[in-house]
Amino acid sequence: MSTAKEYKLQELTMLSLGPVMRSIRHWWLRRAEDHYLICADVEQARAREAQQNVAYYQKRAALARSARL
Repeated sequence: MSTAKEYKLQELTMLSLGPVMRSIRHWWLRRAEDHYLICADVEQARAREAQQNVAYYQKRAALARSARL
């Protein structure tokens, strides 16, 4: 049984690090892409909310102006 473990360990040590590093890099870049897409969605929601706030305050100003006249 120990020879089987040693054989597997030898196989692992003979593997190239290139595919492993590529896999890690691919995972990291996919994670970064997901993060930036979430950030973009949040900023878009903030911009939409800001536009709604502008419209709300413009309406309130118009109502105050008409009540003053």
